[in-house]
Amino acid sequence: MNKKLIFAASLSILFAVSASASTIFNGYAYLSDTSPNVDATWYNLNGTAQSQSLNGADLGEFESNLWLGGQTGFWAEGTGVDYIKMFYSITGADTASGEISYAFQSYSAPNDQQGTDVNGANVTDLSVDLITAHSLGVGSYNLAVWVEGKANNGNSAWDSNGGSNYNATFEVIPEPATIGLTVLVGAGALFIRRVFMV
Repeated sequence: MNKKLIFAASLSILFAVSASASTIFNGYAYLSDTSPNVDATWYNLNGTAQSQSLNGADLGEFESNLWLGGQTGFWAEGTGVDYIKMFYSITGADTASGEISYAFQSYSAPNDQQGTDVNGANVTDLSVDLITAHSLGVGSYNLAVWVEGKANNGNSAWDSNGGSNYNATFEVIPEPATIGLTVLVGAGALFIRRVFMV
């Protein structure tokens, strides 16, 4: 009888501790090649509402703009939210890293939702143009993304794909004007060489 009572008490304590932990849920990232959240493609992080996951995605080819932003739900143990941030790391032809701070979006007791609204209600949240902000040159890249939520009591929760992060690939390609200028300079050099070599 005592063993059953001790087991039940231990189980109750375990549930109470796990129920009071900060939690991130319904995490999404978006990418756009025009401007923040305009014609954006949304991807699942730990959320499931989108048709595709960011992890393993081939994002495609981009010339000059690649905006990254997102949205996440966060339960802060009833103490309020200190911050929610999306972190990213870029490797490949160049390397870069940074973070995006999410702003408050809505509250539905006991949870906060932060970031740009996937439904379009909040489209002014912070985001970053990865190519412009980090002067990424032409080449192939890997983008790794993860999210941290921190409650006012100091407890943090992570959405990091089990510590592996959410990884996607993309290409930065030259702008058409750049290609034309390169051809023009090359043709000019050949012309000058031919004129003076004759």
